[in-house]
Amino acid sequence: MKRSVLTALVLPSVVAVMLGGTALSAPMASAAPVSSSTAAAVPDDGGAAADPTSAPVPDAAAQAAEAAPAPVESAPAEVPVEAEPAESGPVESAPIDAPAADDASAPAPAPAPAPGTDEAVGIAAATEPGTVTIAGTTEFGDLQTAVTDGWPDGTTFTYQWTRDGAAIEGATAATYTLVRADIGRVVEVAVTGTGPGVDDEPTTVVSERRVAAGVAPAFTAQPGTDLTVVAGEPFSFTWEASGDPAPSIEIVAAPSTLVATLPEGATVTQAPGSLTISGTSTSSGFFSFGVTPLNMVGIGELLVVDLEVAPAAPAGILVTVGTTANVIGVDQQFARASSLDGSSSTLSLDDGAGADASAYVVDRFENPIPFEDYADETVRTTVTTNGPRDVIGLAPSGFPMVTFNGPGSRNMAVSLAGFTASISVEVRSTAAVVPAASGTTPVATAGNLAYTGSAPADGLFALAAGLLAAGAALTVVRLRVRRSRVQH
Repeated sequence: MKRSVLTALVLPSVVAVMLGGTALSAPMASAAPVSSSTAAAVPDDGGAAADPTSAPVPDAAAQAAEAAPAPVESAPAEVPVEAEPAESGPVESAPIDAPAADDASAPAPAPAPAPGTDEAVGIAAATEPGTVTIAGTTEFGDLQTAVTDGWPDGTTFTYQWTRDGAAIEGATAATYTLVRADIGRVVEVAVTGTGPGVDDEPTTVVSERRVAAGVAPAFTAQPGTDLTVVAGEPFSFTWEASGDPAPSIEIVAAPSTLVATLPEGATVTQAPGSLTISGTSTSSGFFSFGVTPLNMVGIGELLVVDLEVAPAAPAGILVTVGTTANVIGVDQQFARASSLDGSSSTLSLDDGAGADASAYVVDRFENPIPFEDYADETVRTTVTTNGPRDVIGLAPSGFPMVTFNGPGSRNMAVSLAGFTASISVEVRSTAAVVPAASGTTPVATAGNLAYTGSAPADGLFALAAGLLAAGAALTVVRLRVRRSRVQH
């Protein structure tokens, strides 16, 4: 009787352990113990029925369940295995996606950040970049300024200026002054901006504008170095040069003359990169000057310019007549005439004096015209007078010469190349009264001995001869007296 009772007590526990082991052997299944209240009564195999008042042994079942757990990884997750129901009653299994009892305390994962945001843990945000430009002209010595725009408020900046991509030592301010080493180079500035946020990372932007620091000047256009204009006609000559900064073009002294000369009436106009000389000159001549471009970078080529103002077309002649006196203390006399307006001065000279006449062709501004420009070797200056005793010849200088004989007024005409100019001539009388010897009458004489040395007066020779004869006779008488005294 006691054995039967013991069997009745033990069998339900063994069944429970078996069922519990089967349930735990399923992968990913729950390991919850089976309650004694759900265990089915074992069918009577002929023995006495179990005493309903007998208590089960829950501790043994729990220990058996803990002693034989099935590993979770023993079967693939995608093949669910359900526990086989015991004969005494069904045992419910846990859902396949339920977390294991050991992972019940794991924290839930954080949600992923929204696309396009910088809220990821441990990643700093880069400063939103703006733009950088350079203000300032490109002249040597000019101040360059880095200008930032579009950066976040509160951004701090650092600067580094570069020359042809290489950092310029010490150029770390917002401004930079161009120096000689920058000539012909590319100058830029790299600006690094850091936003006001704690985690803001710096961003570097290179200036959009590249600055050429300077180019030496050079001529790009010029009218030439041998220039000719005509008197009375307007002219204009322009020289142009390029460079950075734009050069000025200056007039300087010509090396051959060490001076710069410009025609009368010329005007100089200067502008950046250009020089213009213009005007209208009425005075002919030759002029020389230098032209050179220069800027803060250097000095360009020197052009030596020869400018001739040529006379205009022949319009008349100018005549000059001068006496040929050669006596010391006697001033020469001159007179001039022009065929352009018929003007003339008067020549005054003594009777028997001579005068040379010279003429040259001029334009309407009285600029002399070279002989070869209007005539050939057959063209000569001719002279005429209305004095009946005047003699026309050729002076040693090659100019026509007139000897005026006889006092009075006359007109002298000079012609050349089809033009004629007239000069009034006044011839003064040289007659004088010379005292005669005792018993004689005065002799009126006339001539030009003082001026030409070729026309002595007869009265003077007679007087001189008489004096010489008287002196000779007196000498002979004295000699005879001395001899008679010696003899006696």
